[in-house]
Amino acid sequence: MKIGLLIIATNKYTRFLQPIIDSADIFFLTGFDVTYFIFTNQKIDIKSNRNIKSINVEHKEWPWMTLGRYKIFADNYEELSKMDYLFYTDADMKFVNHVGEEILSDRVGTLHPGFFHNPNTSNIALEKRPESLAYLPPNTIKNYYAGGFNGGTSKEFLKMSQTISKNIEIDLEKHNIIAEWHDESHMNRYFHENKPTLELSPSYCYPESWNLPFDKKLLALDKNHNEVRN
Repeated sequence: MKIGLLIIATNKYTRFLQPIIDSADIFFLTGFDVTYFIFTNQKIDIKSNRNIKSINVEHKEWPWMTLGRYKIFADNYEELSKMDYLFYTDADMKFVNHVGEEILSDRVGTLHPGFFHNPNTSNIALEKRPESLAYLPPNTIKNYYAGGFNGGTSKEFLKMSQTISKNIEIDLEKHNIIAEWHDESHMNRYFHENKPTLELSPSYCYPESWNLPFDKKLLALDKNHNEVRN
């Protein structure tokens, strides 16, 4: 079984690459045939016993790298479709406990650590403009999913990538709209219409300095967002 772990890291985000790869070597689907797909605009020298494929992408200013991530995946459909499963993780993350075959399913979403305790509060994160293809009316969703870690079979993940990429393009061309939480807003709209076949707990997108009632599996590292984005 072939697994692809997708990481986008341009400019200052490349500082996170070796640490996340080191942690994935230890904890991410050990015993499986894993390839790291690194999308970057820089020449990288990453050490790992696993396969690494570096794919050149153009760096764009915030929020275009996150808004355009699914287009990057859709544009690399041919290469990525060779995998059985694909998982995306933010570069500024770190695996700290074993992540195994419990994550394998068709469509995999991770419950957002900010809203799991009271799903109704996720209304504040929803795209509220009806003309946007990311729009979700208040009180229509049970769970809100984090953009930092998601995946599934290559067929389903790439189908999602193509749909989200197209919807973002339509939003921009027709209405000059960038959704409230960028690609995450569009992913939540997609998951509303195509329910995840597996929901992961916030263990898989656990903010480093928070204290949550979950085991720590994949940390979202503390950092100065403005510093790394610039």
